[in-house]
Amino acid sequence: MAELLVGLLARLCGRQDLKALGMILPAYLSDLGSEQDRDRLRTALHMVHAARWLMAEEQQALGEAIVLLGEGASASVMRG
Repeated sequence: MAELLVGLLARLCGRQDLKALGMILPAYLSDLGSEQDRDRLRTALHMVHAARWLMAEEQQALGEAIVLLGEGASASVMRG
């Protein structure tokens, strides 16, 4: 999970996709491991996914990250 999300963020940074980064990074950086933090991150990922701003490969990776978060992945898994 950590590599998936970090890789996606790296691709977004490389393309300077400020809209997607602006939605995801605040929730990602403030995730301290609580259920509320994970819900906030999952919501941000859902919003970007629903907006369909990303390329197909990134959209798929984002969908996988959402599923993994929904399965109750812990913050320690998120941060690697």
